Amino acid sequence: MDILFYLITTVVPLLVQVFFIAIGIFLFVLLIRLIRKFSVDRLRYERSFSDICVYEGDTTELVETVWNPTLFLIPFADIESYFYNELQVYGDSGKRGMRLFVSRYHLLPFEKRTRRIKITCTKRGYYQLTSVSIRRCGDENYIKAPAEIYVYPKIEPLAENIASAYGIGDAFSRRKLIYDPFSVSGIREYQAGDSFHTINFKASARLSAGGNPRFMVNCYDYCSNLKYYIYQNFHIPKSGNISYDDYEGLMENGLKIAASLVVKAIEEGGLCSFSANCQTVDGKLKSEFPIRGGETHKNDILREMAKIRAKDGASFASVLSESIVKGIRNSEIFLITAYLDKGIEEQISLLERLGNTVRVIMPEVEIP
Repeated sequence: MDILFYLITTVVPLLVQVFFIAIGIFLFVLLIRLIRKFSVDRLRYERSFSDICVYEGDTTELVETVWNPTLFLIPFADIESYFYNELQVYGDSGKRGMRLFVSRYHLLPFEKRTRRIKITCTKRGYYQLTSVSIRRCGDENYIKAPAEIYVYPKIEPLAENIASAYGIGDAFSRRKLIYDPFSVSGIREYQAGDSFHTINFKASARLSAGGNPRFMVNCYDYCSNLKYYIYQNFHIPKSGNISYDDYEGLMENGLKIAASLVVKAIEEGGLCSFSANCQTVDGKLKSEFPIRGGETHKNDILREMAKIRAKDGASFASVLSESIVKGIRNSEIFLITAYLDKGIEEQISLLERLGNTVRVIMPEVEIP
């Protein structure tokens, strides 16, 4: 009886207390886990590049914005995503492929934070980021966070024999053509020396709405009939026995020349066309732009160049044949190709018979 009385009066209440304590601990841990999971799922994240378009070698910023819309403190929240090695972060390696990039945040309740990450664009291309993973204490949540950037080919000084095609020589003015004040081709940032009457006040006010004053000026077409056709050949004969790295180097150098020609032609006031027998990230087998001028046309061509893959697509002969069929006359034609064969030489002769000036440019592989 004494043992039974002891169990009822002492042991049982103790067991009940332990049971309720265990239940309390379990519920507390469950509550903490639910709060933690809830807070991770409620996090809001956005990102974008400060510049949509840059040139190879330029520096830009990846702007991250994280918002904690909950009542709870969220420490050690890791934002993980795969990043292109060609977009260098903090001066890291620029090897090919992808790498895991992690941003860690400690957020107070209802806190919104913005972080700017310096990015160096080391290689031409079109780079698109899609989603990120938010991790904290074993919990994970995938969300869409799109961001894109176009990296144009690097613009380099043209060789003397190439630049002479644009009539660059002794002159009283660097610009040998005059603006057409009634034909606006686009807008751009204000630069020192721009005339007051070229300022676009509506565009300036719209882009300054965020508190960062920006002045935009109108870009005008030129009174010009100068026409420049630029063709790049991405094909290499099988007998060339060239490695992929050398092939890619040739094509990249060719694109730099093509981009420099396009920029120079349009900035000098001429009309410009670009065609190439290459593949693009959109799945096309060639890139082709009609003969036009103006800042917008220049940017359209450069964006397309950013999306080009170093791989041949359609036949180069077919690309040139289209120009011959169209009857292009009295124009400057540049052929950027790593080789010449009988077929290309015959097409060059046909183009010259139509009154065109044809210049062949052979890119070279840069020796490290």
